[in-house]
Amino acid sequence: MYNVVVTDLDGTLLNNQHQISGHTRRVLHTLCDHGKQLIVATGRHHVDVQGIRDALGLEIYLITANGAVVHDPGDRCIYNQTIPPQLAQELIEFPRPAELELHIYRGDEWLVAQESPELLAYHKESGFSYRLVDVLTTDKESINKIFFVGEHEVLADLELQLLTRFGDSLSIAFSTPTCLEAMQKGVNKGNAVKAVLELNGYQLQDAIAFGDGMNDFEMLSMAGRGVVMGNAHSRLKEALPSHPQALTNDEDGVAEYLTQLF
Repeated sequence: MYNVVVTDLDGTLLNNQHQISGHTRRVLHTLCDHGKQLIVATGRHHVDVQGIRDALGLEIYLITANGAVVHDPGDRCIYNQTIPPQLAQELIEFPRPAELELHIYRGDEWLVAQESPELLAYHKESGFSYRLVDVLTTDKESINKIFFVGEHEVLADLELQLLTRFGDSLSIAFSTPTCLEAMQKGVNKGNAVKAVLELNGYQLQDAIAFGDGMNDFEMLSMAGRGVVMGNAHSRLKEALPSHPQALTNDEDGVAEYLTQLF
């Protein structure tokens, strides 16, 4: 039986209103009351996720920025992987279609090149917001993640270009069909989960993990059981065809699967 539950947020634990349902909250609290450990592993920023965790009311490890940053239940940062400044500068200057938005996670901040109010809907529960900057001249130290938002077809073309140019020096993955993300090489949720499990005396086979995007691929592949959400992107389903599937996020897929399992 699994002692640790690892879950992504958007498209997984959160419903399409970017909230954790009452049913899911009750299931998670019950599992934690019975000694199970919960780890959140997300592409979101740690400040944002700390707000979600506080609203949930559980002491859990937070793996954020797709594995670049890890905080323990006491909010101590125990892992922080950043993109080398020169590499970050090259990525920001890399030619891209004008319709794609560019975003940066640096330290405690979310920096944007242009206003993006539609993305604030993802952060209603935490209240986390961005700051508008000149991304070409802003300080490139301490950047955990750079990501692009736009139409999937345009991003897919950019992905191929970025892999050709930066594939040996960056980790590049889709978190959603409309969000392409870049971190330091070797950064992914799977490696971060492994490190947190070992820190707590567990191994990968002790964990069950849930996810819906290609940034969950390593985590779902490495965990004792990796469960693909029913609403997962087709690329993830095709990459993990033999993995079990849960109901969709709007059907409380994580909670329902855990209820059946435990």
